[in-house]
Order: sequence, then C-alpha cells, then structure tokens
Amino acid sequence: MKNFCIAALLLLTATLSYAQAPTVALFTPSSDVYVGYSTTFPDYGPKFNSYRFNGIEGAYTKTFRPHFALTGSVSMVFGSVFSVTQFSGTVGPKINLLTGRIRPYITVQGGFAHQSSNGMYAGDHHPPLKAGTTDVEDGLSYRMGMGLDAQLTHKLYWRALQWDIQPQPWGRHTPYYQNFGSGIGYRF
Repeated sequence: MKNFCIAALLLLTATLSYAQAPTVALFTPSSDVYVGYSTTFPDYGPKFNSYRFNGIEGAYTKTFRPHFALTGSVSMVFGSVFSVTQFSGTVGPKINLLTGRIRPYITVQGGFAHQSSNGMYAGDHHPPLKAGTTDVEDGLSYRMGMGLDAQLTHKLYWRALQWDIQPQPWGRHTPYYQNFGSGIGYRF
C-alpha cells in the first residue's frame, strides 16, 4: 500500500507539473519595430543607377495572424545630385510566407510622398526651372515589394533584404523608384 501511495503521489505531481509547463509553440509576435538603411534608385536617366538617394527607413508592424500583419512605414532619402530630399509614409498589409526563423514576406502599401529638388524632372513634367528654384512634388503614392527577415534571437531580427517599387512622381506612374533596404528589428 505504501508503494502504491508513493507511485500515485509521483504520478499526480508529474501530471500537475506537466500541466503547468509551457507548451512548445512557434513565437508569433504581436508587433515589431524596424529601423534600417535605405537606398533608392529612380528609373530616370540613361541607365538604372544614374541617380541614387540614401537615407533611413522606420516601420511599425502589428501582427494579427501568424501570416498576416499591418505595417506602417516612413522613409527619408537624400540625393546630392539635384539636391533631392524625399519623404514618404505608407500603410498596408504584410503577408509572411513562412513563420519560422527565416520569414520571407510580400507587402503592398499606400500613402503620401513629398519630394523637393532643384529640377529633378524639370524637362519632363513642367517647363525648365530658373536657376536656384526648388521644385516640390507631393501627393498619393504606393509601394509594392518583398523582403526577408532572419530571426537572430527570440525578439531581435535582421531584415537581410527589402526591395520595393514606388512610382514617382505621384499620379504619373513614371519613373519607378526602386527602394532597397536592410536593418534591425525588435519583436514585442
């Protein structure tokens, strides 16, 4: 009887301990923040990389399902040729194709963009500017692209590559800007 009671007590203790142990599950973050380097190539000029703008991008993502999230992103890039300064803010869905340590994704975002320059598109979109005049173009914009996140730790990830196209100037859908980026993110 004594052995039976000890065995029952051990079984009960093991059962209660197992019931309170965390279950093995894939970590699905509820949100994350990202900041990284961004470079932009307008499809303008004699070849693909005739002009290049460099800057920074930040994003906040709210996850609703393991494969579906909503992303808000802001980007600021600068170019020395034509003294270009460009700001864009967009929001849209992000679809994670996988949910493991490597997470490829696609996204489509819409929003607003603003660009000032010393005549970047002067010959194509309006009469040439006088010397020293700043040209400003802004309006609705959208981005379509994809990327790859690599989970480094439970919360920290590296966005190995991000690529998207963004038509500009806005409303004319030409030229297309191609944005490339890489940076670090933190999942909550």
